[in-house]
Amino acid sequence: MFLTRLIYHSCANFEVEDRTVSEELGRILSAGLAHNPSLGLTGVLAVDGDRFIQVLEGPRHAVSSTFRRIAADERHHDVELVMCGEVEQRCFYDWAVAVLREDALPGCEPRQPDYDHITANGLLERARRIHETGLIARRQSAGVNITGTG
Repeated sequence: MFLTRLIYHSCANFEVEDRTVSEELGRILSAGLAHNPSLGLTGVLAVDGDRFIQVLEGPRHAVSSTFRRIAADERHHDVELVMCGEVEQRCFYDWAVAVLREDALPGCEPRQPDYDHITANGLLERARRIHETGLIARRQSAGVNITGTG
């Protein structure tokens, strides 16, 4: 099996300041928790202001078919695929949804990166930081672990 990593970013089609974000993230979380483990997919959907950063890792076919479905989703626009390729190992061993907590960022990290010029490694690191500090929920082999973001 080839282990594939795909990284993209996009803009939300709903007001992230509004209550709608909780409802939409709940729907996204439910779908990811229901489908991703059976497909062998891990990764994170990181919410960075009005931007999504998603890292998907798993079998090539599952990553590819999942991304086609995601790219057609009307909850976001301006989907930019930044990286898709084979990797030696996963960066994420679960599947999670996380929202940026600006207070958890180091002072030297930009509050709003330049998404037009960010590299794949830069996106991966940003997603990793959001995953570590802004976790909402994740799927692990033992079940679902839900954590507050406050």
